[in-house]
Amino acid sequence: MRPEKTTPAHTGGRLAQLVCSNSFKGLSVTGAHGLLKEELRLWGCDLIEAAFEARVPAGESLAIDRERFSQAVEERIEASPLIHLVREEVTEIDPEQWTLVAAGPLASPALVEQLLTLVGGTRLSFFDAIAPVVNVESLDEEHCWRANRWDKGDTTDFINCPLDKPTYDAFVAGLVKADAVDPRPFENQELFEGCLPIEEMARRGPETLRHGPLRPVGLDDPRTGRWPHAVLQLRAENREGTLFNLVGCQTRLKWGEQKRLFSLIPALAHAEFARLGAMHRNTFLDSPAVLAEDFSLRCAPKVFLAGQITGAEGYTEAVATGFYAAVGLHQKLSGESLPMPESCMLASLVRHLTTPRPPDAPLFQPMNANFGLLPKPSETTGRKPDKTRKKELQAQAALDSAQAWGRKVLPWGIPLEEKDARIC
Repeated sequence: MRPEKTTPAHTGGRLAQLVCSNSFKGLSVTGAHGLLKEELRLWGCDLIEAAFEARVPAGESLAIDRERFSQAVEERIEASPLIHLVREEVTEIDPEQWTLVAAGPLASPALVEQLLTLVGGTRLSFFDAIAPVVNVESLDEEHCWRANRWDKGDTTDFINCPLDKPTYDAFVAGLVKADAVDPRPFENQELFEGCLPIEEMARRGPETLRHGPLRPVGLDDPRTGRWPHAVLQLRAENREGTLFNLVGCQTRLKWGEQKRLFSLIPALAHAEFARLGAMHRNTFLDSPAVLAEDFSLRCAPKVFLAGQITGAEGYTEAVATGFYAAVGLHQKLSGESLPMPESCMLASLVRHLTTPRPPDAPLFQPMNANFGLLPKPSETTGRKPDKTRKKELQAQAALDSAQAWGRKVLPWGIPLEEKDARIC
């Protein structure tokens, strides 16, 4: 619907614009997000390919240039002879028409109300926060250095801004007392634990940030040869490396407060902010109550949902559920049915999102991909595997299943036999 109708978080009118972070998270297949991305790569997922095309240096993570990614997606859409792009707000859904709603958590109120009318329920929502972005030339180079945690990788992708104990204590104290945009604090259940504002983390205890986004482990300050008391890491926001994102510093503080507090950090004393933090409401549905296993609505089998509006939290998860819903729609249209093996990370996430919950279960909340969703591995030696070995076994089982399933199911002729599913 953009640019005809905007949202509280997006800017401009291009498709597929990332707003809260510019990271698709880790790449290692012994990490949940890396495994999910490798499954999508094996299946020929075009959006994951576009993300790699727009990649910026970020160590073992897939961080992207937002503008380049959005442009790459839009070019693919416009170049497809099978897609007709219409830029207007959708306010009605016909349950008798084949439809895939991939509106994201910032779907327009009219569209959300249409969905609620179809499912006969109420929406759920949580507040999500955006981290500030700084101009790299405005950083004080005497008070920061480039390095990856534990010196991993061949390049130094992060800028590290150390805080000594007095500075850290002053920063945390300031966060606790600072003014938020909304004068009334949000209720705890409205905040998503996976993306808490930095001031909310500070209120949970003086050491919380040192064990969270400001943890110093694995970062030797070249001036002292030791780990600092705390470290704020900056990650590239664009491919040119002119803008950097304050990792883990999503916030809802007033903009003046943000400038005042972040300037306490020596490296950011004179920082120029290209974007300051903000907070917006994300909407998602009670998916276990309304979604079938193929991501169609139980009450309207021709209408499919995808992305964060399903409660799949994270950019990789949004892409993955879109892929899954598209395959489910294709199978229903063609009369075929070959379920994705439960050993796949995506299938395990889908199962969590679509399995009905008992009446006394806790309130449904968004879920990231994680190894706890996967079946337990089978170990041939008879001994219980350690945590690392367990993840390796789960990852290999997921990739083997993903490759075998993809060869049988995917309708667009992806040469999967040329791809190598392996632990890498």
